[in-house]
Amino acid sequence: MSETFRFIHASDLHLGSFLNINGKPQEKLQDLCKDAVYDGFKRICLRAISLKVDFILICGDVYDSHLRSVRGNKIFIDQCIILSEKNINVYVIYGNHDVACGAEELFDLPPNLHIISSEKTEIFEVYKEDKVIAKIIGKSYKHRSEKEKSYENYLLDNDVFNIAMLHTALEGDNKNYIPCTVSDLKAVANIDYWALGHIHKKSIINDTKPIIAFSGIPQGRDMGEQGACGVYYVEVCKKEVVNMEFLPISTVVYKKVEIIIADDKKVQNYSDLLLVINDELSSLSNEELLDDFKGYIIRLVIRGRTDMHNKITHMTEEDYKEFLGNINEEISSEKHFIWVDSIIFRTSIPMQNFEELKSQNPIFKDLEEVIGLYTTDSELKNELVKNWGVIWKKQIFTENIEADKFDFDEEMISDIISQARELLIEKLVEVLEIT
Repeated sequence: MSETFRFIHASDLHLGSFLNINGKPQEKLQDLCKDAVYDGFKRICLRAISLKVDFILICGDVYDSHLRSVRGNKIFIDQCIILSEKNINVYVIYGNHDVACGAEELFDLPPNLHIISSEKTEIFEVYKEDKVIAKIIGKSYKHRSEKEKSYENYLLDNDVFNIAMLHTALEGDNKNYIPCTVSDLKAVANIDYWALGHIHKKSIINDTKPIIAFSGIPQGRDMGEQGACGVYYVEVCKKEVVNMEFLPISTVVYKKVEIIIADDKKVQNYSDLLLVINDELSSLSNEELLDDFKGYIIRLVIRGRTDMHNKITHMTEEDYKEFLGNINEEISSEKHFIWVDSIIFRTSIPMQNFEELKSQNPIFKDLEEVIGLYTTDSELKNELVKNWGVIWKKQIFTENIEADKFDFDEEMISDIISQARELLIEKLVEVLEIT
């Protein structure tokens, strides 16, 4: 039926980039990290064919640089040719990484590949059974920084399902990546679906008409892009989205794993710690991931009170690298690879149970109440961050990160509050001479 059609919403392929991994992994794993981004796009195309979609949207940053690599450009074109054989069109806007400022393409484009202009807003009509089923509107970046509110020129009639493509940070005060807000997009008439790119984390910003969504990056490349990554698959019937689901694409997943050294885990030396780590990582599941899932690149966070704290504190860089190597030698998994990329230690010295401390001195109960307020009250939390000073900055976009600033997010705030709590408890126990 021509009234029903399907499409994939993708963005931020970043062809030409590779996965970041520390240490000395085996050559097979190194090769996997070099190929993973390219393989991700190939899997998108395979899913498009198996799901019999009518078209694919790629909402910016197809390439990691406006200087196309021969390999990246060739793989992209070859996959589009395969899609052409299945009558699947591909619509592309270029973003801040792969700006369209000249003759960038290294190979001839197949007829099903439509690169939307950076000079003007363009509209494409999508046909099915000789009938227009959708219109796609968008504009590519011409410069790495785009201040123009191009979406204000997204003018369409309301006769078919209208899709708007935009590469944006979705922040009204962000002058680098098309400044706009959710309200701005909602105010544009007759748009049914906003296909957004630039933010590497998937999210559905608005789940009613107009749907506003970031598909995120299909294959994470570092710890800033954790979790299963992929694309959105969308089914439309009679101008209504009747199904929208996330399709996992990444076969390598970056993941942070926290290990709490509790009282029941007697850790007296590095051998004990290795056993605890190995047990924890061996139980990792690959649920809701691809059948051909390859493995995890892990950042470990070790927390808890342990007799090992002083040894950990005095660990040299050489000791740290050696211990990391020991972990990766010990880990075994029949299902998939596990590579520990880094470790963050958040341990402290052993002491009395906190509940017992509260019963001995009311100051600990007061401390718990204060910590609780700074954890749950948003105004107090904002005031706390403000008092940290200008050296701390919430830096979401990797293209904009200032080297002389410390990056933070909600997780970092919670971590700093938790560390402050542990340190205060230690100092109070010491000052009050509690044994």
